[in-house]
Amino acid sequence: MDDLRERVAGCALGLAIGDALGAPFEFRRREEVPDPLPAFELSWNDRPPGTWTDDTAMARSLWRSLVDAGGRLDVRDVLARHLAWIRTDPPDAGALTRTVLHVAREATEPGEAARIVWERRGPEVSAGNGSVMYCAPLGALRTRHREVLVEEAPALSAITHWDERCRTACLAVTLAAAGLVAGEDPALTVEAALAAVADRDGGEELEYLAAEAGRARRIDGPDMGFTLFTAGVALQVAAQERGFEEGLRHVVSLGGDTDTNAAVAGALLGARHGRTALPATWLDRLADREALEREAEALAGLAP
Repeated sequence: MDDLRERVAGCALGLAIGDALGAPFEFRRREEVPDPLPAFELSWNDRPPGTWTDDTAMARSLWRSLVDAGGRLDVRDVLARHLAWIRTDPPDAGALTRTVLHVAREATEPGEAARIVWERRGPEVSAGNGSVMYCAPLGALRTRHREVLVEEAPALSAITHWDERCRTACLAVTLAAAGLVAGEDPALTVEAALAAVADRDGGEELEYLAAEAGRARRIDGPDMGFTLFTAGVALQVAAQERGFEEGLRHVVSLGGDTDTNAAVAGALLGARHGRTALPATWLDRLADREALEREAEALAGLAP
């Protein structure tokens, strides 16, 4: 693979690795996360080390759909794959996502169920990180056509998460992924992604969190699943002078929704550093590694 395709594959595999790395420490306060971090040594949900969660499951729905459609985003098809997955009764699915997908069985248009649930619940409890957690691979394929992400990323988010802050987070993350895969300066790439969403709902807060998540603003409290926390800390670490492993260890050390935070950070760090930067020992222990690698290579094959 050439460098660009290596970074697309790194984005997909980095997402899965981050998810599996953070899973055993999910919902802990940062003081409760061991230091040094026992990476890929602990079980999750009575499953072996290296097991990933709904973050990767939903990402697979996305990138399998993209591969089958030749790189085109078909939100109807992505929704159908999400519905097929939720019918398997997975051990881990976000409460909002599960609710929306249940309603979506009766809905006629992608996004209709998310809108209905959003109107019932209200914005106070509707800005979870269940869409930003898997969106980065879409951006990885849009290095030469980033303008389409202005429509695509919000539409992808709205399959399950209607709130405008969720759409803002997805747009920022996908734009960052596109720039990182292109090999552009990481700090400037993140700065440009934040500037692109500055006037959108949550844009100013996301800019603040990209600087202060885990610092002046803890992300391990009662609102740990907030979409802008996840996007903010991922954008922060992607812009820093950290390697893949160092960056992910840092994100998990902050506690909170560690699997999702690390999934998005892993996707962006993988997009930045490429597949060859992924720790071999972690990749070896990743559940369904061979299938994930084949899928990542197929996704990378669509890169321009």
